[in-house]
Amino acid sequence: MPSLPPFHRCLTIAAAALLLGGCVKTYIVGHTDDWSDYMTGTGSADPLAGTGHAEISFAKLGTRCAGGFRDYQPGKARGEVLCDDQRVIKTESWAVSLSAGKGFGIDQLGHRGSFEFFTDEGEYQRELAKVRAEVERRNLDVSHLRSPELAAQVIQSRVAPQGAISIQPAAVPAAATVRSEPKPQPVATGKRLALVIGNGGYRDAPLRNPVNDARALAAGLSALGFEVMKGEDLGQRDMTRLIARFGERLAGHDVGMFFFAGHGIQIRGKNYLIPVDAQIASENSVRAEAVDVDAVLDQLSSSPLNVVILDACRNNPFERRFRSVSGGLAQMDAPRGTLIAYATAPGKVAQDGEGANSTYTTALLKVLGEPGLPVETVFKRVRTEVARVTGDNQVPWEASSLTGDFYFAVPAAQAQAPAAPKAAPAAGDTEAELLFWQSVKDSQDAADFEAYLKQYPAGRFADIARNRLKRLAGAK
Repeated sequence: MPSLPPFHRCLTIAAAALLLGGCVKTYIVGHTDDWSDYMTGTGSADPLAGTGHAEISFAKLGTRCAGGFRDYQPGKARGEVLCDDQRVIKTESWAVSLSAGKGFGIDQLGHRGSFEFFTDEGEYQRELAKVRAEVERRNLDVSHLRSPELAAQVIQSRVAPQGAISIQPAAVPAAATVRSEPKPQPVATGKRLALVIGNGGYRDAPLRNPVNDARALAAGLSALGFEVMKGEDLGQRDMTRLIARFGERLAGHDVGMFFFAGHGIQIRGKNYLIPVDAQIASENSVRAEAVDVDAVLDQLSSSPLNVVILDACRNNPFERRFRSVSGGLAQMDAPRGTLIAYATAPGKVAQDGEGANSTYTTALLKVLGEPGLPVETVFKRVRTEVARVTGDNQVPWEASSLTGDFYFAVPAAQAQAPAAPKAAPAAGDTEAELLFWQSVKDSQDAADFEAYLKQYPAGRFADIARNRLKRLAGAK
């Protein structure tokens, strides 16, 4: 779900001059995590007071929402949006510059989405064109976002914050008017490689479940067609070597996946995974003793679609030795073509679990093998289950920049259909195509992707190349 934007507090004399008039107008664009719908809106913020409001609307649902936000620290805000279908969206947002920001929101049904906001209308229009094109390309059904029960719910009485906008509920569209739209076909179901690591044998702060989590998930992924590399209770040297080997083997695969269960900490906004032999005496020793999550993401660059799962926010066993303490992991932007799933929200701590597996991994294992679920839906169901079990004390979340469709388990009908035999490409051809793709995949020039498609019209990355061409055309 979308959210409401904060605006960065006045940081410079130049910014202060721009804000003398009071409120700053912002333009908002966002999309649901599964890309089934997008939203647009406008807002205004008073940077000096740290408050503001916004009005938004969903393109396909036809729902309109409005509400307010308040800064809880400089550049970061929380708020609540009330919609005319009785939907209530809790929001979290942050500024990335003096003219733009990002955020996410979750409604009471567990639906989640992300958004961006801008003070420049031109930037907003360019981003809107990209988001609209992607939603239209996927052409997903939005009936799962509707809920007749919402209309019957009585929203708990609350004192409206000063400046908030109240909206009268509108009738929920009748079920007969909901048009059934075609389901997407799986795209990324080819060659898959996963690295699964479970670290629980820490000397000072042992964890009971990470090794069990790694073993159970490795078995589940293997049954779903993944080639699985696995490590248990690894020291730093073995852990970094295994991650490097994973990166080397990933070339030529369609999907890469990384899972880590164990201790994870953040230092000054950067996330680190803790090996079992880490000797961390202070914040300064973390870089030498732990594994930087950014280094893991670097290893995924050779795969066009990646999923990273971090069940690694259980606590910080070294917090008493640090000058500043932040529980859980920090917010990270997902690199292009990657979904990052966290066991709990930024800065929060996840539960290790009372059973054989952690609370998060237990929920993931329940839904992982269900046929026909897009990856975004898998994690939405995991989030709903974990929130239910923990009484909303632990709410998982994701950061995604996926542009293709991915299913852990393909729809049953398609899985049973016999695949047409294809001649295996020669090793030299495969390597040449991969090198070609690596040279153009980050390009902003449409001619590069046209050249790739001309040489490899049915290549491994052809669908992604066509999608990039559409997005580049929409950005003009």
